[in-house]
Amino acid sequence: MTRIPTRPVAYELVPPSGGASFVVRDFIHPRFTSPYHVHPELELTFILEGVGTRFVGDHVARFGPGDLILVGPNLPHYWRSDGLQMKTRAHSVVVQFGAGCLTEGFLALPEMQPVRRLFERARRGIQFQGRLARVTGERLGRLSEMTGAMRVAEFVGILAALTSVRGSRLLSREGFLDLPETVGAVRIRRACQYVFEHLGGKVRLAAIAREAALSPEAFCRLFRRVTGRRFFDFVNELRVSHACALLKDTDQAIGDIAAASGFGTLANFNRRFKACKQCAPRDFRRLFR
Repeated sequence: MTRIPTRPVAYELVPPSGGASFVVRDFIHPRFTSPYHVHPELELTFILEGVGTRFVGDHVARFGPGDLILVGPNLPHYWRSDGLQMKTRAHSVVVQFGAGCLTEGFLALPEMQPVRRLFERARRGIQFQGRLARVTGERLGRLSEMTGAMRVAEFVGILAALTSVRGSRLLSREGFLDLPETVGAVRIRRACQYVFEHLGGKVRLAAIAREAALSPEAFCRLFRRVTGRRFFDFVNELRVSHACALLKDTDQAIGDIAAASGFGTLANFNRRFKACKQCAPRDFRRLFR
């Protein structure tokens, strides 16, 4: 079962950078432990070791070494290690920076327009793939060894390289919970976290409405007004995304994947999957084999 901690979406306070314009952090742990969280800074994460499930906005997928992701401001995200991660560590290099670390005047230069567009696309989260993405990710680790203007020049070079990576793809839906901290936004984020926690089991509307401190009817109206989607459409799309990750990256039987993704019957799983992906789960798996 895919789980996220039950406490409300955390707000991460990025530590001061010691007079630098961006922060480079090297995390080495037995497993990834950060909660589902947001922060106003952009974040570029490169995975060197570790496997598990990645959540970016309403996107769910597997991750492993070589995973390179750019997350935009205030986009909820979470990397969760697999339950039994015994042979590998959790090792990532993370660069966190405010959009203002490069001044408006600098970003307005004609040569910097691709980087400005990169920042705009990052509001949905971007995954970079291929050899250039791996090389770019490895450059991140060397940033912590550099100082002064050379460090800034290398950082700008990394951003420029990312604008030309082939095979990059957007992850979350447009505007997923890109909201000011209103009462409604907090309620929706709490409800989404409950969904993530129970994605492989039963998602009960009454319990979710209690998390949002609303009646079930009022919660459904609020969810549709804020996100533009019906609540249970959102739940089924997340479950199908989780199933896609298992179909691509594991050899589990399709019936087991249906159960692990929260579908009560194989027939319901096949119907929902085909509605979202326009193909059967078995055909989807063949595409990646």
